[in-house]
Amino acid sequence: MKYGFFSDVHANLEALKACVIDFRSEKLDKAFFLGDAVGYGPSPDECVKLIKEVAAVKLMGNHDYAALGLMETEFFNQYAAESMGWTKNSISRKTIEIMSNFELKYELDDVLLVHSSPKEPELWHYILDMDDAKESFDYFTHRMCLVGHTHRPFVVCKEKSGEVLLAKQTEETLSDDRQYLVNIGSVGQPRDGDPRSCYLIFDSQARVIKHKRVAYNVKATQNDMARVGLPDYLIERLATGR
Repeated sequence: MKYGFFSDVHANLEALKACVIDFRSEKLDKAFFLGDAVGYGPSPDECVKLIKEVAAVKLMGNHDYAALGLMETEFFNQYAAESMGWTKNSISRKTIEIMSNFELKYELDDVLLVHSSPKEPELWHYILDMDDAKESFDYFTHRMCLVGHTHRPFVVCKEKSGEVLLAKQTEETLSDDRQYLVNIGSVGQPRDGDPRSCYLIFDSQARVIKHKRVAYNVKATQNDMARVGLPDYLIERLATGR
């Protein structure tokens, strides 16, 4: 089977549509969404509708949680909180209904899917460095755990000896002697210096994972954000992938 995993769309419809087209060109058997459909971007209703159509499984992200009123935004930065205020005032009842059925985690054979971290998924911990990554391996027994949340793709491997290593390439052949923690990157808000969307492809037969980058019309999204009055900082950062 050939699976696609995508996350952190953040109401960026142009980016999502470009990735969905790429899903089809890659001939994916199934796609899985790992959370944060809304927040930051100008098209929450349209993105949630499309995610519902294309994803076999849909997980909850912290921005989705906040949009549903299940958490406060006191720990969000200024721009995230401002955009969340706009999102909550803009989303439809149908969008709320769809997102209310998103799950916190999902197990796909020997793969664990969560939005933020295998450690207390409902508390939205960040995996920001190798110390965080090492700790994360204590919270899952699966061959592989896939996450989003930080918008920065990575592959971290744990050897049988206990040594934890950061992979240097964007494609990895899975080994029976290793466990894997993989950040799948962000569709709508990349923050690794590359403004292109990012998602993960997993070929379960070949046992290969790879990050796929997809270009989209950044300017169109920026224009839509300006039209609805979202902060300039959020508009400008899309062009630099920061």
